[in-house]
Amino acid sequence: MLYLVATPIGNLEDITDRAKRILGEADFVLAEDTRRTGILLKHLGIDKKIISFHEHSNSEKLNWIIDQLSNCKISVAYVSDAGTPNLSDPGGKLVEAASKAGIEISPIPGSSALTALISVAPFSCSKFQFLGYFPKKKGREKMAEYVKNQDMPIFFYESPYRIHETLEFLAGRLIKKFEQVIFADLQDKKTFETILAKGEFVFAIIKQDI
Repeated sequence: MLYLVATPIGNLEDITDRAKRILGEADFVLAEDTRRTGILLKHLGIDKKIISFHEHSNSEKLNWIIDQLSNCKISVAYVSDAGTPNLSDPGGKLVEAASKAGIEISPIPGSSALTALISVAPFSCSKFQFLGYFPKKKGREKMAEYVKNQDMPIFFYESPYRIHETLEFLAGRLIKKFEQVIFADLQDKKTFETILAKGEFVFAIIKQDI
């Protein structure tokens, strides 16, 4: 069995009882970041072998994992850096390979930066679009043009290294039709300066009636 386990995005108390049980019962844990996962397991009082697996892991390691799951009849828990695996996080190629090999896969739901923001959004999110990470360089202009024509909230992820650059970019191109990013007016440049670039960001763009 391959378990995709959601882990806390900040507060370690957000771990679910089921996630804690699965992490404790798994034969070993696959982790995007072994150091961060080690801190989580120590907090939970779980002594477990942690094996690194991320988007840059080679096919040899992937094949070894699939072989372990197929032939050794074990249970493996996969966790990303934080939040829900495969939601703009590593895990997709592992799930795809496991599915093709006929391995049973089970999601262990929990924290997600996207759903956390939606839950407190001061606007309707009955319909929305999530477009993953905002393009780094190529495709930024095209994405901005696409966003201009949407009438529902648009959600993105962004890294702490590009958040200010992306906000400046959006302010320059969307300022006439879009007003809010992380609940802040795009015209208010001082707001950008107060944002602490620690950890990755999820942000929404909504069209306001003018």
